[in-house]
Amino acid sequence: MVFDQDLLGQPQLRQRAALLRVYNYYRILISFGFLFLFLKESFGEFVGAVNPALFRQTILVYLFVNILIGLMSLFAPLDAFAKPTLLFTILLFDIFAFTLMMSASGGVSSGLGTFLIFTCAFGGSLIYGRSSTVLPAIAFILTIYVEFYLLFLEKTDLQNFFQAGVLGIAYFGANLFFQRASQQLRKRDQEVFKLEQINQLVVDRMRIGVIVVSSNGMIKRINNAGKKLLVIPTAPDTSDEHLPDRLLDELAEWSANKTNDPVIFHTQDSSPELIATFSVIDETDKDPDTLIFIEDSTGVQRQAQQLKLVALGRLSASISHEIRNPLGAISHAAQLLGESTKLDKGDIRLTEIIQNHCVRMNDVIENVLQMSRRHSAEITELAVANWLGSFIEDFSVGRAGTPNIQTDIQAEGIKINVDPLHLSQVLGNLCQNGLRYSEKKTGEDKLLIECGIDPLTKNPYVSVIDYGEGVAAELVPNLFEPFFTTETSGVGLGLYLSKELCEANESRLTYSRTTHGGSCFKVTFLKNHETNSTTSW
Repeated sequence: MVFDQDLLGQPQLRQRAALLRVYNYYRILISFGFLFLFLKESFGEFVGAVNPALFRQTILVYLFVNILIGLMSLFAPLDAFAKPTLLFTILLFDIFAFTLMMSASGGVSSGLGTFLIFTCAFGGSLIYGRSSTVLPAIAFILTIYVEFYLLFLEKTDLQNFFQAGVLGIAYFGANLFFQRASQQLRKRDQEVFKLEQINQLVVDRMRIGVIVVSSNGMIKRINNAGKKLLVIPTAPDTSDEHLPDRLLDELAEWSANKTNDPVIFHTQDSSPELIATFSVIDETDKDPDTLIFIEDSTGVQRQAQQLKLVALGRLSASISHEIRNPLGAISHAAQLLGESTKLDKGDIRLTEIIQNHCVRMNDVIENVLQMSRRHSAEITELAVANWLGSFIEDFSVGRAGTPNIQTDIQAEGIKINVDPLHLSQVLGNLCQNGLRYSEKKTGEDKLLIECGIDPLTKNPYVSVIDYGEGVAAELVPNLFEPFFTTETSGVGLGLYLSKELCEANESRLTYSRTTHGGSCFKVTFLKNHETNSTTSW
């Protein structure tokens, strides 16, 4: 027999398998009920009255098969029981079993034929198409055959044939009704399933990470953007995913306060800033799940950078007009005063101090103007090994001595997407600082430039490592703030400007202490830059 195979999704298969499990519970319950009635002497005229031996054998076999199928449904996958051939075989077996028990009990007059109505109804729900209509046809034919057989044995009369015809109509009616009802439900389920697929497709293609987590931080659902933005650690020998520890800490703090403010965090020190917002899915649940939206702060930083440049442009214009003119007059007056022959050594030293501080103030103004006049980043693709060789050669030209700058390229063919001019300025600032602090401690102008691929984020990086004393732990939080410096002659804008340039190129500048105590400034580049494009950062 060929079955009509419609295209069923996973939800429909599960629903059909679950309905089969309910039907099997019904079969087991009916089997025990018939066995109880057969063993009860007061019901001897109701079941097994014509042929007790046939009824006893049939009910025992029927009960054994039902229990066996029930046990198999508990341990085997439900989808395995949703195949039309297996379903048709089970329902056909029920029809034959009920027919034999009805024959052993006196035909339709025993009332057992009524139970075939439920079998045909379940057949309409479990099997789709024309194959389902075969079941009531077989049930009706066997019912008529039983009546002819009992009439031959003079165990029934002609009036029972009318009752058999009514049962036949009931068989077909129940089957067709449940076929129609299941078809409508199936169409509705397919529409719901399509909507779920559309929603899933939309969520998966969103640039915002969407994550559903349980109260213990285990991830239940996560879209592609969430997997890309977060580095999901997994425990050994298990596939259960959980949130990064830093996001878990933010989630725990949010759970305690339940604020609506977004949270800014890093999954790793070298990873870009991410923005997370939390909300409870079902507040009535005792142990509710949490919905987390993760966004890359790149867009927000880009807008902030533009506003910052506009503000700096206005500020620099004011500084240029309000400070530079008086500063130039002070410097010129101090210079003329220092050329006077009537000054003693103390007064000459005071004029030198005025001149030095005027130069320092002018450097501050130049750095601020440089930030405000900075051009947009022209992103291009660079081969790190070749570019570093040219940079070191250009950087060493014009210095008093030849600096000892070593390179460590940990992977061949590393390419980064960055503005070469901005990267030169950043590494120039970092190398100048590194050589100065290395010389203070070791007496040698030496440092190490390391390039590789971050094993966790898979992003390329360039690190400048010196051999100095390192930065004190209490000063690290203020390291990249403007005008913060530990040098008496420093302006305090070098690291701040370097960090701003890195953000303009969608990269990240971080600090860490090396094993030998020196400083390591690491520039991590995002690998999803589009080359030959212009960004407004």
